[in-house]
Amino acid sequence: MTTAESSSAGDQVGGDRGLVGQVAVVTGGASGIGRATVRALAREGAKIAVVDRDGDGAAEVAEEAGRAGTEALPFTVDLAEPPAVVTLVETILSQFGRIDLLVNSAGISGGRHSSLEFTEETFNAVFAVNVRAACLLVREVGNHMVKRGGGGRIVNLSSSAAFRAQQSPALYASSKAAICGLTRAAAADLGPYEINVNAVAPGMTKTPMTAGIGDDEAYTAIVSSGPLENLLHRPSEAADVAAVILFLCLPASRQLTGQVLHTSAGLVI
Repeated sequence: MTTAESSSAGDQVGGDRGLVGQVAVVTGGASGIGRATVRALAREGAKIAVVDRDGDGAAEVAEEAGRAGTEALPFTVDLAEPPAVVTLVETILSQFGRIDLLVNSAGISGGRHSSLEFTEETFNAVFAVNVRAACLLVREVGNHMVKRGGGGRIVNLSSSAAFRAQQSPALYASSKAAICGLTRAAAADLGPYEINVNAVAPGMTKTPMTAGIGDDEAYTAIVSSGPLENLLHRPSEAADVAAVILFLCLPASRQLTGQVLHTSAGLVI
């Protein structure tokens, strides 16, 4: 898929700048699905806090969103540090005054260790970013949304790895399964305040995290046979996933909450 085709995939939802006046926080916003999500939200007019530990990358994405006609600021944060997460939300609120949308896209793979091989160091690293940071952001942003009133949207990134057994690294899979539990529980906690909480579970997606797979033919081979075969025999682009995230942030999805939407082309059904 060309760059132009990849961009057009994210244009299939929205397009009426339905998020003008709203402020979005996107973690992992410097690359991959996070970056594609920033682009999608920017097209809808949302102001965006681009959060990533890669400061240069976050600045580049924020500048790109600015050229799209919205306000975007980069925030360099190591989400593995709990105090930094709390400070991040306070800083964003001081800059933008409110938060309407939270997309927890940041995550690390922790390598392809089985349940018999991982170290405590790797366990701590994976769960610090993939689970604890997401929980803290839901807590901090959720409390802000409740206090200011008017509802909000939270979208968490799970993975098809949480729903399959083969080729599913133990720590990554369990951390993404935890995200599904967080999503359902938070949806119940925040529902009375008109705050929707959902998750998206990508399958094989072309991102920097999977770049080691190889060229387009290598990706296609993986999704055409074997344990990662999907029904469409094609991998996802980051923009495909971002389009679903965008939908979950738009008014059209107001009756969806506590759900895990699969963007795995039928790998998980």
